[in-house]
Amino acid sequence: MKIAHLTATFPPNWTGAGNTCLNFARRQAAAGHEVEVFTASAPGEAPDAGGAVVHRYRPRVAIGNAPLIPAIARIDGVDVIHLHYPFIFGVELTLAGGLRHRDPALVVSYKNQLVGKGARRPLFWGYEQLWPRLLVHRADRVCVLSSEHAESVPYLRSLSRHAPEKVVEMPNGVDIDLFSPGPDSAGVRERFGIPEDAVVALFAATLDRAHHFKRLDLAIAAIAACNDERLHLLVAGGGELLDSYRRSAAAALGDRAHFAGAVPHGELPALMRATDFIILTTEPPESFGIVLIEAMACGLPAIATDYPGASAVVDADETGLLVPIGDLDAARRAVARMLELGEEGRRRMGAAGHAKCERTWAWPRLVERMEGVYEAAIEHHARGRPR
Repeated sequence: MKIAHLTATFPPNWTGAGNTCLNFARRQAAAGHEVEVFTASAPGEAPDAGGAVVHRYRPRVAIGNAPLIPAIARIDGVDVIHLHYPFIFGVELTLAGGLRHRDPALVVSYKNQLVGKGARRPLFWGYEQLWPRLLVHRADRVCVLSSEHAESVPYLRSLSRHAPEKVVEMPNGVDIDLFSPGPDSAGVRERFGIPEDAVVALFAATLDRAHHFKRLDLAIAAIAACNDERLHLLVAGGGELLDSYRRSAAAALGDRAHFAGAVPHGELPALMRATDFIILTTEPPESFGIVLIEAMACGLPAIATDYPGASAVVDADETGLLVPIGDLDAARRAVARMLELGEEGRRRMGAAGHAKCERTWAWPRLVERMEGVYEAAIEHHARGRPR
């Protein structure tokens, strides 16, 4: 097949959507498909995309993670367009390109709704009322991270009722060769001055305004509220909010807070192997949390917010602990519980998570499933195409 991936972000801009796109593109090219990626340019060293061709455009306009790339409307000669949503401007250009007589089949990987803070809130709300609704209506297949997440989004719920064949459950994937259990052989604890007997929580996320819902502030407060000197926090992630989080963490935790800054994706496993559990105190519109399955693949138990995406990943009291959204006291109790479990209890919980990753989220299985999605989308589109 000839496949075109459209994504607002792509490594070296390491976001969930971009990482997912890279893995699909690289592995689809290795399987013999002709794969092209259309995305915005980004600073940093680009990873190897295998046999996939990556077109990196300097946007005409860029508002946060929303690049305007007019070339998207001119994509032609492919069997399927795979759009990774959210992609402001990319959605509009894709739909405009679809007005051509013989457009390709369209597959959408739906990550999350757009929810803004402050002045962005009404703008994002207005956008959500129009463009993603048109997008999923036009799409031949819509991949959702979980059925629970699809039920939480009104227009996806409606699509599931009226055209259930178009909605496909397709979770994020994890490279279980890269993300695997092991010792702190990279000397991460020594580098950050973390005692060997410390119990270390890992928080990993992009720390910018577009990811305000990750709620690092809640994780810091929960760890501080435990008032236990054994607890340390290691934060991986960069962005314009990094300095303010450094200050608040220093005030709450002193020298028990450690910031690694922006970390290349390939170096994340080393941080995970140096920690004892992951904490993800995010809130909607988070839809899955790729870092959860990456940490679980490394054998870490998880503390996660109980929203539709995370509850599809974390099995409560088996692979991790779930806490209500925004509940500081519940988050504090969950952190205290991780302490009470001890090293052996955390290891058992982490081993259960690793086994689930191998069964459910290994990339080779997901790539094979996506091929079936493309074939169904192409067949559906051929039936509905004007002759």
